[in-house]
Amino acid sequence: MACSKYTLTNTGSTIVNFNYRRCDDSMWEYQVELQQNQTKNIWLINGTYSIAQLFESSVVLVNDGVFPPVFPTPTPTSSPTNTPTVTPTPSVTPTNTVTPTNTSTPTNTPTNTASVTPTNTASVTPTNTASVTPTNTPTPTNTGTPATTSTPTPTVTNTPTHSRISFSITSGATSNVACDSGTAGTIYGDYSTFDFNTQFYNSSTGPVSIIMTGYYANSGLVVQLTSGGTETGGYTLCSGLPTLTPTPTVTKTPTNTPTVTQTPTNTATSTPTPTPTFGYYTYSLGTGVTANAACIDFSGAPNTIYGTVAGGVGPNTGEFLYVNTALTTPVANGYYSNGTATYEVTGGLGQITTTDPNGC
Repeated sequence: MACSKYTLTNTGSTIVNFNYRRCDDSMWEYQVELQQNQTKNIWLINGTYSIAQLFESSVVLVNDGVFPPVFPTPTPTSSPTNTPTVTPTPSVTPTNTVTPTNTSTPTNTPTNTASVTPTNTASVTPTNTASVTPTNTPTPTNTGTPATTSTPTPTVTNTPTHSRISFSITSGATSNVACDSGTAGTIYGDYSTFDFNTQFYNSSTGPVSIIMTGYYANSGLVVQLTSGGTETGGYTLCSGLPTLTPTPTVTKTPTNTPTVTQTPTNTATSTPTPTPTFGYYTYSLGTGVTANAACIDFSGAPNTIYGTVAGGVGPNTGEFLYVNTALTTPVANGYYSNGTATYEVTGGLGQITTTDPNGC
């Protein structure tokens, strides 16, 4: 498995959390906390890094390349070739020593004043022109030394691109067709949770190259996409799926304790970051009878809501929300929001039936 080193910096005003799979022992790290203005280095298996869309703009991610790093062999051997070019400068000094010898010749000027002057002018001018040209030619050769600075450029080109997540889907012209008897295929998103994505692609790299208009279903959720692959109208449950009250005891089985112990100190956070605590996630959500009212309520007086750990970090479509930590009293029907996404609860059992990542 290929690994990379990431450098993450929280430039926002709140604590953020992210997930990744460690490179050294392949263990998952869930809800890793990143304080305001904090920088962390992580070594991860490629394609396992994920972060909620709400915090994506607050984190500056620098991909430091493959791990362990591969360094190009430097080739600074061209630098010794510059040292011989400097040696022509001593040749100038001998040419200057010749000029004093010409000064001694004027001692014969009483006899040959007219003949000496042309011979001196002819001998001086060529020696000066010859001495100047060699000294000028070495200077351009020295300017060639910055060629060694080109050696770091290969390391920049080695940075890998972000790996998209593949989703097995069935598609159709309507949501019912996509859910019941759609055409099987694969689409790609930037987040590992299906209903966290606001943009999908028809390939693992590059832009959308086909018309993606239609409905796409994955694991009981269906979403409508535009021709360019953009989510529109939010995510809903496929019709006909059973809506049963989940048993809270499932969320407290020992199998969930490893994920809970990852961030046990986040119980006091006031940000919309969900924090798992003793078998449940804590969310800070606004509520209202409309999606817009829930968005406004979040900015003014958000409420503490609880969700099951078994569903993973969310809230997610199809999961249940509660008003107590025992997960026995479901929330009322209506809309809920974390300031960016909106969630509609219907059916009277606290189940999220519609999610819109861009609801606010």
